Amino acid sequence: MFRLVLTNGADDLFLDFKIKRTVIAHKWFKELKQNYPLYETDRFTNWGNNNLIEELNKHIDIVNNYDNIIDKKADINIKQKDLNYLHKFFEDLRGEITEETLWYKKSPKKVKSSIQRINVLIHQLEEEIRTKNHPTVTVTFKDRPRHILTKQDIKSFTYRWISGTVYIEYPHVGKPILDVFKDKDDLVEAVRPQTHYSADFTVKFGPTIPYALYLLRKLAITLWLPFQKFKFENPNIGMIPVADLITDVDHKELKKYNKVKEIICNP
Repeated sequence: MFRLVLTNGADDLFLDFKIKRTVIAHKWFKELKQNYPLYETDRFTNWGNNNLIEELNKHIDIVNNYDNIIDKKADINIKQKDLNYLHKFFEDLRGEITEETLWYKKSPKKVKSSIQRINVLIHQLEEEIRTKNHPTVTVTFKDRPRHILTKQDIKSFTYRWISGTVYIEYPHVGKPILDVFKDKDDLVEAVRPQTHYSADFTVKFGPTIPYALYLLRKLAITLWLPFQKFKFENPNIGMIPVADLITDVDHKELKKYNKVKEIICNP
């Protein structure tokens, strides 16, 4: 079991989760218990945060003040195609985790931080556009290692989301196939299936996806996939579930909190 502690600066909320009985869930929990320092503690999506566009433009300005290269800004009418366009700049400027671009290597620390933040904000805005009332919390850690998923592990990938379930977060620079499908993104080049896992995770607090709706999406993806330019032996579509919420919590109560305070793991 582990406890996720959320805070609003005045009060704390304690959420307890039970680890699933799968091999990958226990491997992930072993990583979580390493107590890596928290990195992202305010990545709350569909939380009613209206400052995402303002913050995105702030970080675009920081990059452009260093090198006037991003030729688009965000506004309140931003569409998915605009986010696809902006994300392409992130891919081209950042490079892969294991192979940074020369531009990124030479950039000042402040610019590197803004590039990373642009990516996060784009994904948060994408979630806001795709679905309403599906709040999520993503927690990432500093300097956590990545480990290769085995053939057995990848059998756990799913895109039928269950309310209160914890999923392993995508630990790559690029875009997973499910997001390419949902965003109708024909600009992205860095399409990468998830091949590794780390301690990073996302909790989905939205309603459980009805099974019939899941089957319709599965059919749509099956028909769409063969026509894409990318080809992968294991597309690994979706995310891997590793734990379930066992604390009763009301969404109105949940949204009073806006920061991750700590993670507490029990043996």
